Amino acid sequence: PSPFTKDAKGWWVADADMFRFPQGIVIGERYDNCTYGEAVLAVGLLDENSGQGNCPSGDGSVAFGAANTASGKHSTVTGGSINHASGQDSSVSGGAYNAASGQDSAQVSVRL
Repeated sequence: PSPFTKDAKGWWVADADMFRFPQGIVIGERYDNCTYGEAVLAVGLLDENSGQGNCPSGDGSVAFGAANTASGKHSTVTGGSINHASGQDSSVSGGAYNAASGQDSAQVSVRL
């Protein structure tokens, strides 16, 4: 039996259970030039101009936004575009063309 049912409005609804995804989840479009890590999450569409997508290639990493890369183990890019979190446990919170390359490093983009 499926853990999903379709509601009256045509939406698929999951059962009230926990789900385990050992490899990862891609919401939106898959980026073919990415070697996805284990236990990763990617959310976004391919960039209209470059064709690039989000790439969480580090194990346990997360990439949101557009054309972002989270290649460090446990690294995150939570928005913006063309950002890179390559250090282990590193994070970029948004903006564009930002990088967090050292272990435990962070880059926060603020534009006034």
